[in-house]
Amino acid sequence: MIVTTRVSDVLADAIDRVAAANGQTRSAWIANVLLRAAVSDESQAVPVLPVQGRGLPDEYIRVTVRLHRSEVEAIDTVGAPLRLSRHAWIKRALRWQLWDKAGNLRLASISQDELKKLRKQVMAIGRNINQAVHAMNAANQPESSLDVARIAAPFLETCAELKTLLFAMRRELTSYASAEVSYWTSASKAADE
Repeated sequence: MIVTTRVSDVLADAIDRVAAANGQTRSAWIANVLLRAAVSDESQAVPVLPVQGRGLPDEYIRVTVRLHRSEVEAIDTVGAPLRLSRHAWIKRALRWQLWDKAGNLRLASISQDELKKLRKQVMAIGRNINQAVHAMNAANQPESSLDVARIAAPFLETCAELKTLLFAMRRELTSYASAEVSYWTSASKAADE
């Protein structure tokens, strides 16, 4: 059975130093320490309780991968702009390679934030259009003293500007989503070629 635990770099260095002094690998030294602790007189006095759930559903399985320190540093470097932890970046990279539909994954936090900004801009545009339409409807009433042509002309100009703005936002939105999908899938495409 493989048991994984997280320790600080300082503790790992200390374990490596003591393990090397005893002619053992880190893993062997930790296994011996755990064995001695499990069979000690103190541990024999501990009452045995029934095994209960460990907090994770049975569908999740821990996988341990050994990477060179430079690879881990590279993951941290590329994950930081996306606001992804090392763990999240690795899971996301694996899932993008396994799944053939990008819709199964959420975009990274930074992409989601940018999309929220675009959404707010589009909603503000919608409110402005709504206000202009209400003004034109009010001007179109028989008892209104407002000039519909005076209100409609700037509205039509604004609509043309909004159309340009919306197309620019659409390109930006496509760019964000495409960049994210490309980031996660380009490595596998390059490997296939």
